[in-house]
Amino acid sequence: QPQQMQENLPFTSDLFQRVISAVLCSFNQLSSNIDKQVALEYLENLKENHVLLCCTIGFELIKQQQQPLLHHYGIHLIENIIKYKWLTLKQDERNILREQLFLLIKNCLNDTFMEPIYIRTALARCTVEMIKRECFEKANTSLEELVTLTQQATMN
Repeated sequence: QPQQMQENLPFTSDLFQRVISAVLCSFNQLSSNIDKQVALEYLENLKENHVLLCCTIGFELIKQQQQPLLHHYGIHLIENIIKYKWLTLKQDERNILREQLFLLIKNCLNDTFMEPIYIRTALARCTVEMIKRECFEKANTSLEELVTLTQQATMN
């Protein structure tokens, strides 16, 4: 299983800077088409083959100050993982993603006037996508269970 072997790529500051450079390059009008293609292929490879790493990268990109493009890409990574890779994650990996998402939401709620509205909206979208997947996995999930799950996550 080559995908599992590739999953062991560690999160480093060098890797994170390369991701930032690739994101900025791929959306820079002054970048050549070849540079954009190389950057997009690099980002796509990470997204497809290093799910857990992309989860970390996504949350770190959202934390970058005054960088809306990085915020959008970070949210894109997290939303992509929840929508398309959720079922491939182990339960403890899902728990970590869920905890990180709720922690970020809690921080946004505490800094209501500090975070742009698009981040809160995107985090709400991610939460809904995650809850939809949790409900389909457990067919008998009730609204009370969803409320309890959300309350537990925001209290931590």
